[in-house]
Amino acid sequence: MSKRVGRFEIIRELGRGAQSIVYLALDPHLQRQVAIKTLHYARADPQQNRQLLEEARMVSQLRHPSIVPIFEAGEERGDLYLVFQYVPGRNLSEHLQRSGGLPPDKAIAIVQAILDAVAHAHAAGIIHRDLKPSNILIDDDGVPRVMDFGIASRSTGTGSDGGQWSGTPAYMAPEYIEKRTSNERTDIFSAGLVLYELLSGQRAVAGGDIKQVMQHIAGTDIRLPPELSSLLDERLVAVLYRALARDPQSRYGSAVEMRAALDDYLQPESTAPSADAKQSTIEFLLRRMRHKSDFPALSESVGAINRITASENQSVSELSNAILKDFSLTNKILRMVNSVHYRQAGGGSISTVSRAVVVLGLDALRSIAITVMLFDHLQNKENANQLKEEFLRANLAGALAKDLGGKTATRGDVEQAFICSMFHNLGRLLSQYYFPEESAEIRRVQQQKNCSEEAAALQVLGLSFEDLGIGIAQSWGFPKLIVSSMRKLPAGSVRRPVNSEDRLRVLAALSNELCALVADAGPDQQQKELRKIVARFGEVIEVDEQSLQRTLVKSFEHMTHFAGIIHLNLQQTRFGRKLKAWGAAPATRPVAELVPTRDDGLAGGTVLSDDVPEAVACDERSVDGSEFVPAASPDAGEVILMAGIQDVSNALVSEFRLNDVLRIILETIYRAKGFRTVILCIRDGRSNSMLGRFGFGPNAPEVARRFKFSLVFAADIFHAALANGVDVLISDTSDAKIAARIPAWFRKAVSAGTFVVFPLCVKGSPVAMIYADRQHAGEIVISEKELSLLRTLRNQAVLAIKQSI
Repeated sequence: MSKRVGRFEIIRELGRGAQSIVYLALDPHLQRQVAIKTLHYARADPQQNRQLLEEARMVSQLRHPSIVPIFEAGEERGDLYLVFQYVPGRNLSEHLQRSGGLPPDKAIAIVQAILDAVAHAHAAGIIHRDLKPSNILIDDDGVPRVMDFGIASRSTGTGSDGGQWSGTPAYMAPEYIEKRTSNERTDIFSAGLVLYELLSGQRAVAGGDIKQVMQHIAGTDIRLPPELSSLLDERLVAVLYRALARDPQSRYGSAVEMRAALDDYLQPESTAPSADAKQSTIEFLLRRMRHKSDFPALSESVGAINRITASENQSVSELSNAILKDFSLTNKILRMVNSVHYRQAGGGSISTVSRAVVVLGLDALRSIAITVMLFDHLQNKENANQLKEEFLRANLAGALAKDLGGKTATRGDVEQAFICSMFHNLGRLLSQYYFPEESAEIRRVQQQKNCSEEAAALQVLGLSFEDLGIGIAQSWGFPKLIVSSMRKLPAGSVRRPVNSEDRLRVLAALSNELCALVADAGPDQQQKELRKIVARFGEVIEVDEQSLQRTLVKSFEHMTHFAGIIHLNLQQTRFGRKLKAWGAAPATRPVAELVPTRDDGLAGGTVLSDDVPEAVACDERSVDGSEFVPAASPDAGEVILMAGIQDVSNALVSEFRLNDVLRIILETIYRAKGFRTVILCIRDGRSNSMLGRFGFGPNAPEVARRFKFSLVFAADIFHAALANGVDVLISDTSDAKIAARIPAWFRKAVSAGTFVVFPLCVKGSPVAMIYADRQHAGEIVISEKELSLLRTLRNQAVLAIKQSI
């Protein structure tokens, strides 16, 4: 590579495509850094270069905060080059690889900036014609900037390219593919594809066969996957589909028009309600909630966990990764699964999320994770006391349903009963959280008019709490089976359920009526009200007053343990005092006494049980919010490793699946040393190569796919480790002494400043490999004790593989 392009001094390569390379360079005249894109074509074409230079001059006149400006253009040895402003950050494609799909409000904000940039270009008579995520930069301030108008054309009428293709097939408009014509509406189609990718986290039309991709775009309407479409507001989906209409005349006529449609979606409507007033009100309230800073995060987290547990290909790794992104959530979940309420199911202490999923099941972990997330979002609000009252009632309802349904139902049905019973009154809880003034007004109307809560909510909000809760649950992706069970039962004796959906609805109703009894009935009314409930549900669930009383006491005990885990003092809440009035306080020490009382989400570390030492608290710092770093204490990693070894031992002495054991081992390594990524690679006998399978870390699935190298010996670090069966730590991948031993495939696939490799060998032959890394050189430091424990985990992995052969 030449060290210069024109007068510009090349610093390093930033990226490359099929016909271009982008460099970071220095402009020696103005002493500033710039980005230079060099264009290379199969054959030299002076006429084409002249045309592109003319278009570059046009584009250089554009000045807009969301457009990366072109400073100048020129030729170097027959190739054209464009000089852009250098924008530190990463492109949108890289951003999506790290984050996956975005919440609607964040996706819309990015597309709005893109449309503003495109509208500015269109007003100047310029069409982009290659709008795609890799041509959109996200700068260090999070501002989207559109670049690469290098193949733009004048927009007077309709342009034609003759027989030449320009652009990227996966982002071309149907009319361009079929007729080679382009205008403003082709950019609208591309903007729609970008919005699709932002919402879904994946290309609208995937695949490497260019012909098939183009045929799909030209001949098939692009639609979101049903499981995602059901989670999105119908109005937003309608905006997306109009932008993606195959007929250009059916699309938005301009970027300004599409921008206005997105603005209308985000802004509460002041016009008359739609024919379906109830749905219109739900959409209105949802939009208000989205404007609250914490609702998008809560909605995204709940939706992600629901999507994972609802998938036909349920992934333990995917759920574990989703939980492990939140350090505080991880610790609270592990404390909960090690509480008395769950310990019998666990068969001993549990120190990894992976084993918790295996022991308790995906549905149980969903219940626990969503419960903890919901409570965390209730903190630090002006009306926190009222919120805690509502939350305690909801959690008790879930516990009651779990106990009542557990006598005859399967584990999955029990967890569904917990979720739908807990969220039976979700509307009231979220109204109190997001609309505290309206909630206070509902209580005032109820008292003044002596009317029901439902009537008061209809007057103030325009719909009942029940309808609001169901609308939110649908937006969060809860299964239809659970959503339908959130409907209240009619008055009078309850009819026997005819299917599982009816049974869930009955359990939710019974548990919530028991909660209302606990909250509202005085001591002299308790037995009378309990008899009414027995009479109402007597033909459905075989219970009497004594068994219901025992169920209540058992659920109160669960509530006491749960309150200790989340550091909630029951005696400071009205509902907690009501529980005590029923004689519910257990004789044993609550979990809250077993852990420090600070409320930072870190107390007690990751292993909490009477017979396992507690882990040292860990630091919550991270580069991107997705990983956590061991604290300064050298014992923290050792405790997590020892607990993980015990977890694996418990799994190995029972009937186990190999992948479950290997996940526990990888998660233990990931958490103990705060690695950025931990990947398991398996030998593929057919191709005689080592292939990445799964792992932990923000980009673990993508990194695993990139790990693929032949086992034919080569003089590099990986082959040396595998051939000799030795563990290798590379402290600095750029060190001159070792750089030549780092294979090219690794440098291209993984950007890591330091990594460690643990080979897994059977009879002297490598069958697998554990790889772990950190971003910056020197960040991996392993003590002798930690190395011994890591090797024990490695040996347990080998043992599991041997037993499975």
